[in-house]
Amino acid sequence: MNVRQMQYAILLSKTGSFSQAAQELSISQPAFSKQILTLEEELGVKLFERGSTPVRVTAAGAYFVREAEGLLYKENQLHRSMEKFRSGEAGQLVIGITPFRSSYMLSGVLRKLRKRFPHIQIKLHEAGSEALRKGAAEGKFDFAIVNLPVDDSVLDVRPLEPDKLVLAIPENLLSILDGSEIDFNSCGDLPFVVVGQGQEMRQLFDSLCARAGFVPNVVAEVVGLTTAWAVVRSGIAATILPWQFVEQGYDEHKIRVVSIKDALYFRRPAVVTKRGQYINEAAAYAIELLTGSNGRL
Repeated sequence: MNVRQMQYAILLSKTGSFSQAAQELSISQPAFSKQILTLEEELGVKLFERGSTPVRVTAAGAYFVREAEGLLYKENQLHRSMEKFRSGEAGQLVIGITPFRSSYMLSGVLRKLRKRFPHIQIKLHEAGSEALRKGAAEGKFDFAIVNLPVDDSVLDVRPLEPDKLVLAIPENLLSILDGSEIDFNSCGDLPFVVVGQGQEMRQLFDSLCARAGFVPNVVAEVVGLTTAWAVVRSGIAATILPWQFVEQGYDEHKIRVVSIKDALYFRRPAVVTKRGQYINEAAAYAIELLTGSNGRL
């Protein structure tokens, strides 16, 4: 039994298809099937039932795949823990983060990281929070920044400062504004630009509208908050944003940013890592910077 055979068995259990697994590995199906058969013969047990579609994992196969994943993860962690001894602090730091947060949260952190670890390669893996939670639980990142809640039975969690939500309004729509704070109940007639369904910011927006008792006038739906901000700048519509985004130099003369009279609505980000995962010195330093000052460096 070797690492390749374990990887093949894990892939087959996920795809349920010899042909699909072979295609993903860019090898022939007979070559892939032979590796699985050789593994089963060596172990003396059948790992997969070949007469079904998709291919079914036997009880022995399910146990093997679970243990093999654990062994491969530990092997990967061992290699990473030896990284600094092999390369004199050189290596790769992989950070999972949403594209929106990377636009304002990491600039100071990355600058200090490069100064302290000039030979390390920093890789930002940008994805949605759900994909980042899953990747962190699988140990794919040195750390990830996601919104709470998370499954703390598999993740170590270090909370960050909450993302307080604010309302960004073009000057030409300011007739409802009186002061630096607004009751969202008075926003029923505003045109809004929102992000797509399923995104956490959209869920918070929908909750605000439901609590205020109105169906919002959505004039534009966009992919991300950076685009939503551009629509606000055009004077077409208002939107809700995290205050941290606005305070990082996105001030505009033709836009007013006001607090919403409801402390219930905020996002709570956190730095997460897989429980028991080795944290190298560069990752530990970056986490310290983030948790100590939320990246505003």
